[in-house]
Amino acid sequence: MVHKRIRSLRKERRLTQSMLAEKVGVSPQVVSNWERNYTSPDLDDLTKIANALHTTADYLLGLSDEQEDEMREIKQLLETKGYNKPVFFDKSAWFGIQPDDIKQIDNYFRFLLQQKNIS
Repeated sequence: MVHKRIRSLRKERRLTQSMLAEKVGVSPQVVSNWERNYTSPDLDDLTKIANALHTTADYLLGLSDEQEDEMREIKQLLETKGYNKPVFFDKSAWFGIQPDDIKQIDNYFRFLLQQKNIS
């Protein structure tokens, strides 16, 4: 499964084997071997591949069908804007929230986005 997902994502991202190899720090032949399932990436390379392809190791390993780690990307975006620990990333806080609360949060966020688009 890893080999198919590496090849598929590499092509989706319009990267050659050489380009991916450079990002990961291996030779193009190593990438070719991974994609043909002759060899498998080690854990260190798997992490580098996931970062280079903007995905998760879980996706590459077949543990998840979610190609992108959207929450990580959102957290990184917020950190670049100076928000290091927004409350909505506090996992323990979410355990006490009821479905109606989540709906209100979603509605408020949609309202804010709508206001942003109107301005």
